[in-house]
Amino acid sequence: MVPLNYPLAFVTLLLPITLAAQIAVSISHPTFPFSASTLSSSTSATLHAAGASLRTVLNRNNKFVFGSVPFGSYLLEIHSREFVFEPLRIDITDVDGKNYIKSWQTFQGNEWDNKGEIRGESDASVAGSSANTDVYVNVLGVKDYYAKRLGFSIMSLLSNPMILIAFFSLALLLGMPYLVENMDEETKAEFEAMQKERRTAANPAAAMQNFDLAGWMAGSKPEALQTSTDEATNEGQRRRKG
Repeated sequence: MVPLNYPLAFVTLLLPITLAAQIAVSISHPTFPFSASTLSSSTSATLHAAGASLRTVLNRNNKFVFGSVPFGSYLLEIHSREFVFEPLRIDITDVDGKNYIKSWQTFQGNEWDNKGEIRGESDASVAGSSANTDVYVNVLGVKDYYAKRLGFSIMSLLSNPMILIAFFSLALLLGMPYLVENMDEETKAEFEAMQKERRTAANPAAAMQNFDLAGWMAGSKPEALQTSTDEATNEGQRRRKG
């Protein structure tokens, strides 16, 4: 019987754990001016999984390096005060005894299987060895903490409802005399009668002054009273002119 080598057996049991993958995350250069060396010291990257999360910071080569990452599916997030980075999905699997790493673009609020473009992949050179891969992450934009003050805009001024109402009222005030002049005599008379009724309704005191109490007590009709009042007014004006 071959004696059992306990230290060797213990190392063999730990082999799948120790042969974990190494991931180096690099930042792709965006279209706008950007340099990874200008990132603040608080910038960090986190690999989220069902268990404990892995966290690292930028090294001297401006990369986020994760060492000894076990098998599983991870969500990579980069936390920065200045910029917004895209999240990535990184899968580490065992294919024919080799570590295989593959990363994709992922989207917040979507299903985990909804994957975008590939951001990097590699496998171990020989069976039983760990895989090292470079993953590239894109910068989505710059964080703005302050709202920019808008300058003067003639379009925003003209689109103001109060300004539009004022322009409409001014156009109606200036254009009404021209509309009245172009009316026919019958329509003009009706319009003047409506204006007179509105003025009388708006000023009850004037209506009381023109009210003929004696004629009302004598039983005269309102039309006759109005006609007699108008005739008396016209007669008085003729006498003043004469």
